[in-house]
Amino acid sequence: MRLTTLLKNSYVFLQRRFILILWISVVSYFFYSTYKFYLYGRQFYYVRRILGLGLCISRGTASVLNLCCALVLLPLCKKLNQILYRVLSELWPSIFFFWLEKAKSFHMTVAITLVMFALIHSVSHFVNLWNFSRRYDDEMKEINFAKYKDESPFSLLVSQAGLTGVSMLLITILMGLTSVRVVRRKLYNAFWYTHQLYMIFLVLLIVHPLSGVLKEEVLDSVESSPITSQEEDWSNSSSISKHTFVSIKSKTWAWMTFPLGCFMIDLLWRIFSRNRARVHIIEVVHMAGRTISLTLSCPHEHFNCRMGQYILLQCLDISFLEWHPFTVVKVPTSISRSFVIWIRVKGDWTEALEKLLLENGANRLSLLVDGAFSSPMQGAAADDVALCVAAGVGITPFVSLLHHMLLNPRSKSPGRIHLLWIVRTEDEITWIADMANKTMLQLRNANRPDRLHLEFYVTGTKKNDIKCFEANECSLTHMIVINEKGKITHSKICKAMTDDEKASLLTPNRKRHACADNEKRNTNNTNELKSYEIAKEYPLLGCRVRRGRPHWDRVFGYWVHLYPHQHLNLYCCGTKKLVKSLRSKCAYITSNTKTKITFINEGFS
Repeated sequence: MRLTTLLKNSYVFLQRRFILILWISVVSYFFYSTYKFYLYGRQFYYVRRILGLGLCISRGTASVLNLCCALVLLPLCKKLNQILYRVLSELWPSIFFFWLEKAKSFHMTVAITLVMFALIHSVSHFVNLWNFSRRYDDEMKEINFAKYKDESPFSLLVSQAGLTGVSMLLITILMGLTSVRVVRRKLYNAFWYTHQLYMIFLVLLIVHPLSGVLKEEVLDSVESSPITSQEEDWSNSSSISKHTFVSIKSKTWAWMTFPLGCFMIDLLWRIFSRNRARVHIIEVVHMAGRTISLTLSCPHEHFNCRMGQYILLQCLDISFLEWHPFTVVKVPTSISRSFVIWIRVKGDWTEALEKLLLENGANRLSLLVDGAFSSPMQGAAADDVALCVAAGVGITPFVSLLHHMLLNPRSKSPGRIHLLWIVRTEDEITWIADMANKTMLQLRNANRPDRLHLEFYVTGTKKNDIKCFEANECSLTHMIVINEKGKITHSKICKAMTDDEKASLLTPNRKRHACADNEKRNTNNTNELKSYEIAKEYPLLGCRVRRGRPHWDRVFGYWVHLYPHQHLNLYCCGTKKLVKSLRSKCAYITSNTKTKITFINEGFS
């Protein structure tokens, strides 16, 4: 039994980490094959006699760096990804949305590998400089990088190879440090501006190996085959006076030609298109939670945007370089040639935009738009059943779905939507309250009320916060939960249970002993009902508001019970902690029940 469980857990782990394991295998193969080639290559005997294993390590890491520099650019080709969307969305949409979701994580994985191997490569070359100075070869002077024995390694560093290498190392370290999550959140401008050094990095990358510091021996076809016998036989060869050396040819240009070409075409395409895409602000609404709603005009007649896509926005009054991504909340239609984005004021750029809107007004701002670009959230518009979870401003990819259902209540796509929105305060629900209320009424009038299932979870608590339930209500609620073994269990819960039990059900981390006695709670319940503005203004939404965080076992149990033997997609846009929790839940449900749930996360690439 334990062996079966262990094998099953190992299979699940390998399945979840397949791409990472594949990437590590590819990197290991490139390093090892190059390392062995330079370790046993006959043509590298004399330069290896000077540098030792430093030659093999530096060349092995160089091959990995070529691979990383080639692949790190591909996820950034937004226009080419848009073309792929138009082709693959009809033929094989699942593969394309998988690429969109993994593009950001793939870029980060390649970038981390690049930083690690850049450090190893640099250290090995610093050792090589020391060996060039210490092991000066008086017989084969052509292969020496130093001019004389014991020349200072720092003087060797002041060369084309040394200066370009140090410059690339500094750029790589700067980009790596500012990409750390903590630094990126607090100093986003530093992260953005350091990443604009990539053009300088690419130029240095191509120039760096052209100096010809490392040399190989010119051999005929018989001698050039790898030999693993004693190297003394090579040095004692009678043809020692006939040795000819040439610089090792750089292969960096071959690695970079295709990806760099794609990236430059994509970049130029975007530059020339977005410089014409000037938009006007039609309306500005300051919403609860310090969030700004901007209604913008379409940049040109052929501007098209689909549900779930995002645009890049630049404000010339703030910066001539910075572009920031925002999901399109309401897409343009044939009747209304405008679109809406929501901006949460958090950071230097958004704070500067808010200040300009308040001081100068919307008419004086100069805005440029780049896009729209594809997103994995687009798949929700085509699914028969879409499970959507959002936190805070992460609701933006799903608002366009509500707006589409409001305008087209009888349309076949999207099919049925289960939308869970986690907010801090009830005020944030007003962002979509009016639209959601009208959408539900329209669906009822169209005889499609089961097409939309909404749940709101308010995590923010006031002093002596208690759930708003009637104290004397006593009816049975049927709840479906998946236990640790993956089996569905059914239980009936009385609504008149104590409030601390309800709080622990919705919010597992909340301690039960923190609640007061029943009489106090009943009094507080009455006060809460009086201040419950959402329920008064929107009765259809009031019964869908919960206090605390979702109990995910109950939520997933409900979905499994409702859709047995089906393959569902869960679309999530929220915090890293929420993404991690839901991803593990989806993997657990998929491996322990007959319902398969694929997790899809929003991440701007």
